[in-house]
Amino acid sequence: MPIPTYCRLCEGTCGLIAEVESDRLVGLRGDPSDPVSEGFVCQVAQESPRALRHPERVRTPLRRVGGELVPASWEEAVADIGERLRAVRGQSGASSLALYLGDAVQRSSSTLLRALAVGVGLGTPNIFSTLCSGQGPALRATELVVGHPMHLLSDLGRAHFVILLGNDPDAGTWGAGNPGMAHEAWIEHSRKTKGTKVVVADPRKTRLAADMDQHLAIRPGTDLFFLLGMCSAILRGGWTDAQYLRDYAKDVEALEDLLAPWTVERCAEICGVPAAQLSGVALKFSRAAMGVIHPGPGTFQGGHGLVAAWAWLVVHTLTANTLRPGGLYEHVGVFDLHLALSAVPTATAPRTRVSQHPLLLLQAPATALAEEVLTPGEGQVRALICVGGDPVADLPETAKVREALGALDLLVCLSRTLDGVTDHADWVLPLTHPWEEEELRLLDSALLPAHLTQKAVPLVAPEGEARTADAVLRELFAQVRPGLRGSAWGTHLALLGRVAAKADLDQWVGNLTELLGNVDLEQLDQPPHRLDLGDTNRAQWRVTHSDKRLHLAPPGMGELLAQVEPPRTTSDLPLFLRTSAPAGRAPDAHHRVGEDPGLRVHPDLGIPEGAEVEVRTRFGSLRCVAHLDEGLRPDSVDLPRGASAEVGRLLSAARADRGTGAPEADGLACRVTPC
Repeated sequence: MPIPTYCRLCEGTCGLIAEVESDRLVGLRGDPSDPVSEGFVCQVAQESPRALRHPERVRTPLRRVGGELVPASWEEAVADIGERLRAVRGQSGASSLALYLGDAVQRSSSTLLRALAVGVGLGTPNIFSTLCSGQGPALRATELVVGHPMHLLSDLGRAHFVILLGNDPDAGTWGAGNPGMAHEAWIEHSRKTKGTKVVVADPRKTRLAADMDQHLAIRPGTDLFFLLGMCSAILRGGWTDAQYLRDYAKDVEALEDLLAPWTVERCAEICGVPAAQLSGVALKFSRAAMGVIHPGPGTFQGGHGLVAAWAWLVVHTLTANTLRPGGLYEHVGVFDLHLALSAVPTATAPRTRVSQHPLLLLQAPATALAEEVLTPGEGQVRALICVGGDPVADLPETAKVREALGALDLLVCLSRTLDGVTDHADWVLPLTHPWEEEELRLLDSALLPAHLTQKAVPLVAPEGEARTADAVLRELFAQVRPGLRGSAWGTHLALLGRVAAKADLDQWVGNLTELLGNVDLEQLDQPPHRLDLGDTNRAQWRVTHSDKRLHLAPPGMGELLAQVEPPRTTSDLPLFLRTSAPAGRAPDAHHRVGEDPGLRVHPDLGIPEGAEVEVRTRFGSLRCVAHLDEGLRPDSVDLPRGASAEVGRLLSAARADRGTGAPEADGLACRVTPC
């Protein structure tokens, strides 16, 4: 029986048709009527029925007894975890509790809403999430420049000049803010019909880069300097849109002072490309009727992620492409999230205890987790609920993360599989697979370039005793029964969090969607479970600063710029490392298909194809298999994220972005030696 649905295995959320027979999912194919994916289906989705029934899947609650995980009942699990959470909170305060939200949580509206409500209801500021590894820096920069942390999308289909920073849709998705698979087709259509020019800036000459008009092989970790060089070239050349800046922006003179040290020549040298090329791209971009720079997965990762996101907004503003068709635009989505986003400004939010990172949209950067556990003092984290993620695989400094997990009084993992984090867990609670869940796309709609909402219905019954994360968190919160005393959120937010943590979210979401989104929920309950409300308004102007202007030199940016350090190699570590590019769309090892991409190296390094090698940075080392790639810069190596479960051994949490906690991912100096 064919059932329309959408995929939640990665950020792409492609429209699919599921084939179900006798309560078994037997196949998935692309839905040609989906306005975003247009019939695309990846190999991971096609192979996912195998992962659904994988023999190693967790099917019952597991409790650690004598060092081993043994089966237990849900009643035992909920009672024991609730009692231990109450004890930790009573002894050490609300801040001693923490949640860790993996990538999958950001793709589920119900789980994200419930998790945030539970964290706020418990009174803890320690809601660690992987938002810092994705849209976090862009959201924070938008808050500084525009006034609130809105999602800005790339209008790739309308632009006349497009710059793609490190995108490889063959391996992953289209990067920050633009999931879906229709973008390449839209760009190709624009190239044929209106002569749109496309430049790809990427250390690798991917298939996409080879097909476009120009490829700039910038070094890993230099996206920031590419953007700063464009800003400087546009200002120095007088290529700005003077009327746009006069009417809609402020602090242009202060911006010139901030950028004075970052000349085109200096930035081009850091990037490893000729200054004339960088300046030429900036000129063509500024002279285009409409232009957009689309960020890839690694653009805003690194020790200066917030500065990179700010520079990205500055380039668009100087050329009149911010909040404009053909440039960057705001998409309202199913219902307008503006009030919710504006109600939790970062400047007044709680901060992490040790690193003093401000919380963005109620979430703390995952990179702060280990320090919050290992640093003694008031508010030290003693109990952690890990929801659909593996900090051992996700975070820098793998050994330190493992040490922190082992030091906890209580570690509860909500997971479908056993992985690095469950090695330390006191309890492992089995989660449902997306194909076993009902989901109304609510928050994710704000990331899509179509005014679209979809509802996914369960395709098959849950395996074993698996439950949704939403249901598990709700039940655990009811066991803790926290009071308002000691909350980091203040009385009003803490009370709201308590109510939402215990509420029937389906009813809340239904009421909000019907009231604010004008969506007919009864229609969503009928196939194809989708409402396509047509094109979005890409000309909406909404700046929430009191002066209604874009702030080009927000407070504190000068200090952050002064601390910027370019990537450097040494005689002992002569290569640049990139780890931000995804290895594929698989959310975990059970969904992974095909060969491990291993470490990509240029043939000039003299390493044989398939050789086992050791990659070493000054923070650690890792063994992997090398594969030759002639399209890669000779001074760079590429270890795709997900190719190794512990790539964090090579990275340092100390180099995370001061503004957002974004982890260092690209540009570290390294050495590759055969084993």
